[in-house]
Amino acid sequence: MIFPKYFISCDWGTSNFRLRLVETETLKVISEKKTDQGIKTLYEEFKTSKSLSQKVFFANYLKNKITELPVEHQNHIILMAGMASSNIGLQNLNYADFPFNLDGSSLTWKYLETENKLNILLISGVKCASGMMRGEEIQAVGLEEYLIQNKKGILLLPGTHSKHIRYEKEKFVSLKNFMTGELFDLLSNKSILSNSVLDNSWSSTNEVEFKKGVLLGKQNKLTANLFNVRVRDVLENMQKEENYYYLSGMLIGDELSYLQEENSKVILAAPKPLFDMYKIALEMILTHEQLIFLDDKTLKKALLKGQRKILKLYETK
Repeated sequence: MIFPKYFISCDWGTSNFRLRLVETETLKVISEKKTDQGIKTLYEEFKTSKSLSQKVFFANYLKNKITELPVEHQNHIILMAGMASSNIGLQNLNYADFPFNLDGSSLTWKYLETENKLNILLISGVKCASGMMRGEEIQAVGLEEYLIQNKKGILLLPGTHSKHIRYEKEKFVSLKNFMTGELFDLLSNKSILSNSVLDNSWSSTNEVEFKKGVLLGKQNKLTANLFNVRVRDVLENMQKEENYYYLSGMLIGDELSYLQEENSKVILAAPKPLFDMYKIALEMILTHEQLIFLDDKTLKKALLKGQRKILKLYETK
């Protein structure tokens, strides 16, 4: 079988949609399209539709975006990861189970040919007793080369719902989910604390306040100090911009607090500005020798590497 020279990478998450035309051997991105039409938004639109099935509705959106790619590259196989395989996506696939192999060979995927002539390799997520994820498992598989250098460790993938994936003996063995990003969004936008924080760019002053928050979080003092964000604003005249990072520090410190008992490697892979914040917090909790940091560029390439692995496994079956 001739291995495809190109493939189309689709990363369809809860909040965002990203399509990339990729040269298979080099993983060079030739063209990229991004929108804010994540699975959640599109599913709400689908529910108001009267005439189309869910699969056709999502496939039509995908087809429309693919027509924005160069004409000669619109018929390649589509590797699709993320929430597209959920019950509010293109087609529901059951989760695969932990443990799963670092090379992705024990994951679940399905080939689909849609009514509008799209050829899709839809990849499911994974689950265990303590968590579940869709999409991040492909990033994890794509980071294999960085993980196998150590016999065991924990891979951290921060986000709206952060994932901590433990691995050992060339297998991912367990997962912990943390709602850190969503909690921050709720507290900073919809709680009484919303009037005491203000989104702003990272600075040395904000870093000082962020570290104060991390210190409280890692000492398991989150809930006892959340209201202090408002106290600092009303009674202590602290800047709302500083409070923003103070709150963030508490939540991130709380998420990472259990790692104080960890003696294996911890690998952080995240986009900015999350990368900077988690890096600082981890350096307050663990020794330098325990930490490995992988930046946004590495993480973006990891998804493509993971999808290419699944494509090779599919093509060689």
